[in-house]
Amino acid sequence: MEHYEILGLDLGVENNQVVGQVTGELSKELSLFFSLFLAQLNKNKVLASKNGSNIYSLFLPSLPSNAGTRELIRKLMRKFFHRRIPATLTFAVTYHCQATCIHCSSEQHKSAGKEELSTSECQRVIDQALDLGVINIVFTGGEPLLRKDIFQLIKHVDKDRAICNMFTNGQYLTDDNIEKLLEAGIYALLVSLDSPDPEKHDSWRRIPGLFEMTTAGIQRALKAGILTGISTYISREGLAAGDHEKMMELGRQLGVHEVIFFDTLPAGRFRDNYEGLLTMEDKEVIRDFTNKYLYDTQYPGIITQAWINHPKGSGCFAGNEQFYITAYGDVCPCDFTPLSFGNIREAELKDICDKMLKHEEYREKRAHCRVQDPIFRSKYLSTIPTGAPLPYLLT
Repeated sequence: MEHYEILGLDLGVENNQVVGQVTGELSKELSLFFSLFLAQLNKNKVLASKNGSNIYSLFLPSLPSNAGTRELIRKLMRKFFHRRIPATLTFAVTYHCQATCIHCSSEQHKSAGKEELSTSECQRVIDQALDLGVINIVFTGGEPLLRKDIFQLIKHVDKDRAICNMFTNGQYLTDDNIEKLLEAGIYALLVSLDSPDPEKHDSWRRIPGLFEMTTAGIQRALKAGILTGISTYISREGLAAGDHEKMMELGRQLGVHEVIFFDTLPAGRFRDNYEGLLTMEDKEVIRDFTNKYLYDTQYPGIITQAWINHPKGSGCFAGNEQFYITAYGDVCPCDFTPLSFGNIREAELKDICDKMLKHEEYREKRAHCRVQDPIFRSKYLSTIPTGAPLPYLLT
């Protein structure tokens, strides 16, 4: 349980519903809001229950838990005290990868001339992110399992303060690695599947047989008791073909806890692919699709970027709710935005994040995903000098 001087929470579970109250000097002022919040929370689908706690999303700590209490206090501090405390650090710990995906977004950050962060540097990043108030540290790549100290880094995350997730292409989800992930305290695995069609998935990732290896890895992780989700994306072509519906069905058959659908974005190897961007009409279709499965307990949980980054949703998270750190220490608003506000080898993370939040573009939250906004791309991305190393440093 984490308490501030004027704010605390007492939480429990009764009849599979989270119950609780605000404590501290501001309990009267915040109790009504918190009661309404719990009422809305308890309408949501419970993806899993562990040790007397409910899990509502793989990106959020279970409730009740120390990290979960910390997340709720973070929300209250943002809403009532206007404290811009980030929720998530997406941390690329390596750009080494056995796949060469046609749509790779991390390709834009990779540089043969740079040295990736050391173990101690990564641990310092983790500590500084936790001190900022982050409640979810997500390791990504490249393929994180190709980094020899990945289990040491997962273990370093203080589980009383934050959860630790990891994106993976699934090929290396062997019994041995799964056991090590469990021992290190991984919260959830987010496994990439680009298509419900094995041939398309393998072709796009350029590894024959990867679909079969990945789904087998998912099943091993689930059998071991690890929270596991599918990470995929929706293209205009895939939407027309109904691949999103097929992916939800595949998720149900595999027994995963959640399916996460990203939008097709103009980033990495798709940087100039504007024709593939979803239209507002496409996003309305995806919102209807999301509503269809949101409360259906026969299917996994569902997260769609088109829903979250919609004006009726939460808007753009970049720089505000989340930030991204490259394998070389560059701090960016998100993993799809090739703009840097500084490097942790040269400055403290808090100072870099403060600089980002004071920038004219990130001073206020935006209703739409910035990378999909032609005005943002024209102002900040199209003006990056040809041949300049990415991410491009904003001064």
